[in-house]
Amino acid sequence: MHEPAQTSSQGSRPYPFVAVLFDLDGVIIDTTELHYRAWEEFGRAHGHDPSRDELLATNGRRAGEVLRVWFGEGLSDGEAAALALERETLFNRLLATEPVSEVPGVREFLEALRRAGVPRAVATSAVPMNAELSLSRLGLREMFDARLTAADVVRGKPDPEVYLKAASVLGVAPTACLVVEDAVLGVRAALAAGARCLALTTTFPRDVLLQEAPHWLAEDFRTLPSPIAL
Repeated sequence: MHEPAQTSSQGSRPYPFVAVLFDLDGVIIDTTELHYRAWEEFGRAHGHDPSRDELLATNGRRAGEVLRVWFGEGLSDGEAAALALERETLFNRLLATEPVSEVPGVREFLEALRRAGVPRAVATSAVPMNAELSLSRLGLREMFDARLTAADVVRGKPDPEVYLKAASVLGVAPTACLVVEDAVLGVRAALAAGARCLALTTTFPRDVLLQEAPHWLAEDFRTLPSPIAL
């Protein structure tokens, strides 16, 4: 088990969390609009023109879950799997070729956590090929002690499974972790895991996230509240 005795870079106090668990899209990499483009292209190719609200509702959800919302619960598992692979492959092509950027301040925050000896994990609804490509494109892959994706869980967010498993892989209690999220379903998953939650307003409006009662809100990692900043 990791000991909760890490000291912040300021040297004045131990860091209040034993580990920090990060969602990926909208938290580490700014791919929200790229995801929307992929969903729009995919939807239209299959006779569905998604509204902006429908696109917003894809955040934090696995592709198979979105497909059943759009096309009905009558989709067989095989049909859903084939469509999900098509959509994820489309997004992968965009991710590999389009400009991408990290969420402001995330690199500096990760470096500060690393220097303080605080373990870090990615816990995302993304499929492995897209999660790994995202981190590789930013050069942040090695900044994490563990990386969990949709392939590692049975139940997607808002079920807490991915955060419970991430904490377990790091050897820490989920109640001792900070989770950084940007999506409504992700905040619900973090709170259900018993973790403290920082919600970033990179994807959802501030008032929408406030309704989910995260412990803290911030615009991005440049404006972290004092209990979280190093």
